[in-house]
Amino acid sequence: MASNAAKVTDQPQDTYIRSSDVRYGAHCPGVVELIFKDRKHYIALTGAIVNLSVTGCLFSNDQMPWAGMDADSPLESIFDVIDERCRIYIPWINTHAAGKIRRIGFFIIGVEFDKPLSEVLVKSTAMLEPSRDRRFKPRRSGKYNRVLPLVRG
Repeated sequence: MASNAAKVTDQPQDTYIRSSDVRYGAHCPGVVELIFKDRKHYIALTGAIVNLSVTGCLFSNDQMPWAGMDADSPLESIFDVIDERCRIYIPWINTHAAGKIRRIGFFIIGVEFDKPLSEVLVKSTAMLEPSRDRRFKPRRSGKYNRVLPLVRG
């Protein structure tokens, strides 16, 4: 019994524990900005946030640049090209959040936020239902879902 307690207490504080908070089903639009390792290019992907919690979210998009990769090839090689840091925009609550990619799949990105979101915002977002009025309509659609140069100001 004491050995189990020692194992728990020896874990580093920044360990990501996926089940540490309540995740809400939230089929709302979202944008994830990924920066390439060369620091010269980025891609802003539009899609849906399917799970949302105070500490992170699960973003889904069927147009991921790596979606067409062979299923047998490992996805770890993506981090050779894309930085693990990212930014999330949730238009329904007009919230921007910085975070770290914690898991990645052919159609999903799991993100852990740097700073927790308000629980009230997360719950209210999860309670909203998708409708025509709540779709994400970008002003400049040409800047989404394709690789663009990163402009330094």
